[in-house]
Amino acid sequence: MPSTSNRAEAPLARVGNAIRALLRCHPRLSLFARHLHRPRSFDLSPATRTIQSVQSDQVTLVFDGDQTIWDFRWALVRALEATRVEIARVAGVGLEAIPSVGEMSTARDELASESTGTRLEIVRRAAFAQLLVEIGTPGTDATIDHINTFFIGRRYEMCRPYRDAVHALQSLGGLYRVVLLTNGNTQPDKLGLGSLFAHTFYADDIGAAKPSPAAYAHVVSNCASDTFVSIGDSIANDIDGPHDFGWKTVWVNRDSRDLPRHSRPDAVVTSLSGLEDTLARIVG
Repeated sequence: MPSTSNRAEAPLARVGNAIRALLRCHPRLSLFARHLHRPRSFDLSPATRTIQSVQSDQVTLVFDGDQTIWDFRWALVRALEATRVEIARVAGVGLEAIPSVGEMSTARDELASESTGTRLEIVRRAAFAQLLVEIGTPGTDATIDHINTFFIGRRYEMCRPYRDAVHALQSLGGLYRVVLLTNGNTQPDKLGLGSLFAHTFYADDIGAAKPSPAAYAHVVSNCASDTFVSIGDSIANDIDGPHDFGWKTVWVNRDSRDLPRHSRPDAVVTSLSGLEDTLARIVG
């Protein structure tokens, strides 16, 4: 008489056989299944170098992060959507009682404008504390910390580099010094990109945000180079400010926006692909 264990395993075996047969009949499903189980990772080994005319320490490339290397806006919206649900659960109220993602973003921005010089993570935590008061369920420090930690975790889960970013950074890293200068607080290490930057500069740590000249001066004081090239999506922070400071600039225009008449970047690109050739023309 078969054991209880064998009787339990038999249906599972039949299911496994059925799935394997289905995958054999439908190759595309097999490929899809393998894709689902493939771990998310990036090949950070040195890329093949095609341009060798510039010493890496002669030129420093100063990249922006948000909307240049990774899609922060998309990650932020998805993270706030998930956090709304978590706040409703923790507070014991219906989701309709929680402000919308747009309202949450506006409240956070207003709080930031009233708290100049305050670190971004403190502003975000304060915004969640304020939200709990507004919906009539003031939270304890532990509750606020839980919500803030939940949000940060979801934000990093959702944040991914653009498809062109990793290869571009790999290629450029052997030709130039590559650094990050950001007004945000996303940490490249948590996205698997930390090894691709020689230095990472945060406005919170510097005590000055782009487009303040003090932010660019801080980079210069830490990176002895003949030439600096700012590469980013913000006209004010990554183009006009650095241009006025004497840097060369590359505008990353992923969204096909119109270039303001007053702005004069040295180059305009719609992705980071082909950036080696663009930079060779600018600094070569």
